[in-house]
Amino acid sequence: MNFRALILSGSVLLALSPAQAQNDGRRSAYSSDTLVCRFCDMRYEDLSVRNFKRVDVTGAFLHGANFSWSVLKNSRLTSSNLVQVRMEWSDLDGADLSKATLENATMFRSSFRGANFHMANLSGANLNRSDMAGVSMVAAVMRRANLTAARFSNANLRQADLSYANLENSRVRETDMQGSTLNNVNFEGCDLKSSDLSGSSIRGASFVATFLQQVNFRNADLTNAKFQNAVLEALNFSGANLSGADLTGATLRNTILTGANLCKTKLPDGSIGACTAAPEPVPDEAPAGKAAAEKAPASAPDALPGLAPAPGLAPPASPSGLPSSMPSGQGEPRFPATSIKGV
Repeated sequence: MNFRALILSGSVLLALSPAQAQNDGRRSAYSSDTLVCRFCDMRYEDLSVRNFKRVDVTGAFLHGANFSWSVLKNSRLTSSNLVQVRMEWSDLDGADLSKATLENATMFRSSFRGANFHMANLSGANLNRSDMAGVSMVAAVMRRANLTAARFSNANLRQADLSYANLENSRVRETDMQGSTLNNVNFEGCDLKSSDLSGSSIRGASFVATFLQQVNFRNADLTNAKFQNAVLEALNFSGANLSGADLTGATLRNTILTGANLCKTKLPDGSIGACTAAPEPVPDEAPAGKAAAEKAPASAPDALPGLAPAPGLAPPASPSGLPSSMPSGQGEPRFPATSIKGV
């Protein structure tokens, strides 16, 4: 009887050993300095206070995982689900987080120097005081993200969406933000020196009491933007839409406003920018010809139909007052010149 029991227990152990070995192997994948687990489920795993030499969790499900105080340099987290992940006080320099989902992630006081966030989703993420120098965030989404006191020097944020994000007191020097969506962003106290925001949508953004130097706003949409008491030095607003913007108390030095739309803009001297009148509609050809015929000078009494007018008579004038051989509107400026006192 005892011999049979011994055989039965041995068979049970042999049956469980493969599964047990598999579990042990999965644990060993992230219990040492190597974390390799592609497309696996690691939700809520505690990976904090680790010094990883190699990390590859491409496509992994890491919802709520804890990486706080860990070193993950040059790690691969491409297309990973990192919703509500914890990465505070972590080192992810050179990490690849492209197409990753980092919604509502906790990432404050961390280092992401040279990291790749191409097309990543960081909506609602907390990056307060994090170092983002040299990051690539092309087409990334950072709506309502907390970026206060963060550092983005020499970063690439082209086509990124930072609507309603908070960049108060952050440093965004020499950063490319062309074509980005920056509507209702808080830029108060932000250092944007030598940054390029040309062609961006910056509607309703706040630059109140901010020192802006050598910033390119060319062809940007700054409708209803707030610049009260700001210092604007060597800025380029050429072709920008500043309609409804508030520049009350602002100081403008060497600022370019050529072709800018200042309709209903509150100017520094307290005046309101004038709106350009809409161009008058061009009359149809038939009425124009009829009016021209009515206004044409009478021909000589002996003139026959179809013959040229007598010498000395001027050709009929067009409705615009120009000779009929010259197109209407030729040589007229399309937009009136705009200027601000003190500029």
